[in-house]
Amino acid sequence: MKPSRLVAALALIALGLSGAIAGCSGQSTSGAAPTNSPQGPRITIAMITHGQAFDPFWSLVKKGAQQAASDYNVALKYESPSTTNPQAQATMITQAAQQKPAAMVVTIPDPAVLAAPIKQATSSGLPVVVVNVGDRFYQQVGALTFVGQPDFLAGAEAGKAMVAAGVHDGLCVIHEAQNTALTDRCAGFSSALSASGGTTQVLHVNGAQLHQAQTSIEQALTHNPKIDGLLATGIIGFQAGGGALQTLNEFGKIKFGTFDVSSAGLTAVQNGQLLFIVDQQPYLQGYDAVQVAAFQVRYGQHPFRPIYTGPSLITKANAAKIAQLYKNTGVPLFQGGYPQ
Repeated sequence: MKPSRLVAALALIALGLSGAIAGCSGQSTSGAAPTNSPQGPRITIAMITHGQAFDPFWSLVKKGAQQAASDYNVALKYESPSTTNPQAQATMITQAAQQKPAAMVVTIPDPAVLAAPIKQATSSGLPVVVVNVGDRFYQQVGALTFVGQPDFLAGAEAGKAMVAAGVHDGLCVIHEAQNTALTDRCAGFSSALSASGGTTQVLHVNGAQLHQAQTSIEQALTHNPKIDGLLATGIIGFQAGGGALQTLNEFGKIKFGTFDVSSAGLTAVQNGQLLFIVDQQPYLQGYDAVQVAAFQVRYGQHPFRPIYTGPSLITKANAAKIAQLYKNTGVPLFQGGYPQ
């Protein structure tokens, strides 16, 4: 089975299993644990991510985590800073560990700040699962495993897709500071273009200031007319990048790709304005991370290797099927963004 099909299959299995359990129990997924969930006292799992409140990606991660909590008799305590703030996240991790949950799920966007509090938690015997970002660091902090996508590899796959479409000079947009996942994506993208003799410019913008971010991308494209490929590292970057291409009337001239799924992104893929979306399956990330943590607490078992939920490329050929997959999560995809 191809990696992209395997990833999609895993998502369907998780969604189908959770739906079947909820259906058999006659209870909603947001209510009490199903009658056939693990018996005994409900365990508490603290989940501390860096997910910004305005970023629609994280509602899918949280939804998946909540579904797993319902399915596996878990009391989930989810927290994240309102904006990207590794110091605030570190404080949250320390405070959550002091409450002595049965396990923790965390992200590691900034190892320099977050490694110490996570390692302190694991050193005390607390089981920790790293999700979404931190595949290069989870072993260093003593975590059980990693659930997510290897971002350098994901960036390289995006780069290969761009090269296959004829791109030689790329612009990679990072919309969130202090996040190694996004820098890894651009590094992988750059490596793929370099291997084919191309070049990459990395542009940092403030995703919380969408208009300003769009203006910065417009300026970069205007300053360097050789750029023929634009890669956004997330939904916020996709909004800003799409707006820039629309304003400059560059759709079709500059190939456009993005990470992470939105309603506007799927529409853009289907109408040919967006070459691809790199999907890491956020719902599945949240679900599997909580499931792994719960199984470690109850049975002392966890996967030997990381669980890779991506990268999986969404193209015009499979966009309609992926839209149905996301519809099954029950979380409406982000509606905003460009193109309209």
